[in-house]
Amino acid sequence: MSATLVGLGFFGALVALALLTGRRDGVSPRVAASAHLVSLVGWALLPVVWLACLGSTLGSWLGGIRASGGGCLLGLDHSQWMALGYVPGALVLCLLVWHGLRHAAAARRAEIRGVALSGAVRRPTSAGEVWVVPSGQPTAFASGLWRCRAVVSSGLLAPLKASERQAVCEHEAAHVRLGHPRLLVVCGAVVAAYGRFPPVRRAWDGFRRELEAAADDEAVRVVGPEALLSALVHVALLVGGAPAGPAVAGFGAAEHLRWRVARLEHPGSAEPLPTALVGMAAAATAGAMALVGCVLVGAPASVVGAAACLGVVALIGLRPTWAWGRRGEPG
Repeated sequence: MSATLVGLGFFGALVALALLTGRRDGVSPRVAASAHLVSLVGWALLPVVWLACLGSTLGSWLGGIRASGGGCLLGLDHSQWMALGYVPGALVLCLLVWHGLRHAAAARRAEIRGVALSGAVRRPTSAGEVWVVPSGQPTAFASGLWRCRAVVSSGLLAPLKASERQAVCEHEAAHVRLGHPRLLVVCGAVVAAYGRFPPVRRAWDGFRRELEAAADDEAVRVVGPEALLSALVHVALLVGGAPAGPAVAGFGAAEHLRWRVARLEHPGSAEPLPTALVGMAAAATAGAMALVGCVLVGAPASVVGAAACLGVVALIGLRPTWAWGRRGEPG
């Protein structure tokens, strides 16, 4: 199969996934978040694939190598000239890695530790624990890299009712339990590199929206929609609806506040058919991504090699659909 067909097929899968996730009615937030995550990683990989392919084609021409079909066949010719042609794709990949390291450092800086950690109080929730830090600044967020933590300030909890305080803590603890802080680091790196590309912007917006919806759903199971809705409105007024950083999931972030309020005012359950369609599209795109990635790096074209590559992609792409660890007892 020629690289042109591989690239066109991969591009078509990404477009189809974007169209399906754009019609999000009735789709489970966890599945929708996975679809947006796969889309973001796919758009990040696509330029790497095409640049490597074009560079390899040029290298084969310079080296006097005639590739079958007049183009580059990824992974089928490992001559020195063709390997040198992968340099453009490698440079783009290095750019993504650099942005990833920057966002990882930002997430690391957002972790509470030292004096702030020693003065904080642990508050148990059904999804884990929340660290309540003594501060007059109203804030509630989940972040971190090595040790992801949910953090809420005493200045934010003080004006709230007991049920509202529990709703905020359940929401933030759910972000950590569902692995959202680390996923924001990965996707934030893609946005930093390709943020001006409209499909990437739309996928990023949808990804953050669905993460908040997924955390809202976890909190609603414990405190109900009324308590969470009341807490959301009050917290938004306290913090002024400030946008959250790229490596932080903030409770009162302004980007999707109106949509979240409308969703809580008219709660509904996910529908099986739309959720299944989006899930299958995400799985198919993840499979295409794994195949392209395997061939690009020269992995053996075997069942074992393809399964290993698909496992790596699935581990990342399906992370929003499952929760790590067991639920604790409600506080």
